[in-house]
Amino acid sequence: MKLVRCLLIVGLCLAVGLPLVNAGEIERIQAKGELVVSLNKGYPPFSMLIDGQPAGLDVDLARLLAEYLGVEVRFIRPESYDQQIPRLLRGDSDIIMAAMTRRVERGLKVSFTDPYFEVSQSALVRRKMASAQANSYFDLLDIEGLRLGVKAGTTHEIFARELFPASAINLYPTAADAAEAILKGEVDAMVADSPFVRVWERTHPEHYREVQALLEPVTQEFYAFAIRPGDPMFLNWLNLFVDQIKIDGTLDLLNYEYFEVMSWTGKPALPDKKLTPARFLKNRFVERRKALIDERRKAATPAKPVYD
Repeated sequence: MKLVRCLLIVGLCLAVGLPLVNAGEIERIQAKGELVVSLNKGYPPFSMLIDGQPAGLDVDLARLLAEYLGVEVRFIRPESYDQQIPRLLRGDSDIIMAAMTRRVERGLKVSFTDPYFEVSQSALVRRKMASAQANSYFDLLDIEGLRLGVKAGTTHEIFARELFPASAINLYPTAADAAEAILKGEVDAMVADSPFVRVWERTHPEHYREVQALLEPVTQEFYAFAIRPGDPMFLNWLNLFVDQIKIDGTLDLLNYEYFEVMSWTGKPALPDKKLTPARFLKNRFVERRKALIDERRKAATPAKPVYD
């Protein structure tokens, strides 16, 4: 229905002689033969470097998106998260696929697709500072003199500033840096989205006695892709892409691989017994989808990194 509405709008504009603002983004990308994707720097398992090459859930989706468009993919990784939107708007990238939360403030500058991932704000905290009953982000409010680590330029920083005094907040370039700051003794806790906190907990069992994960949901937020405003056709096509990866099992398969099997960590991880390979490889179609993802990863491993 969205595509039909978009086609009607385009037809009406042409009929009355109105210009189509920034029309042809798909054609422009296909003409240059390259899709430039802006990734989140240091945010496993959505975006990370493995053997010097981009990897992660968002990376796999970007490669699939480029494949549908029939073009090559190139990645950029802005040093700070608050540069994601400015770099998109000045043309450094074609799309942001960086675990970006949909917010009305951001929506004044960019066009968001439909959501592809749901998260909540969560936290890691020094176990000795949290109460025995602590299980959520809000339990940090009970800790006097808390020093809090936050990734700069994110919704985590905005939310933290609403709850804690400015003097308590320490900014870091990545969520991984904020988590590392706990181990270094620079902060007492850090906040991030639930996927990062859950993965950090599972991949750092050696710090279980020292650091506790607070994962009880306190907010409901959604990741989406972002593009420059003005091209409803491109936006609607991307929404079809989001629908497709949900329907055909691609997103389920990637979630299972990155959050349950977690082979990318190089460490053994026990998958949730409710999620078995049989659930996702129950038919030839999904099995073929897994093979295509593996083939795409191998083909996308050049001699030199394809990001700046």
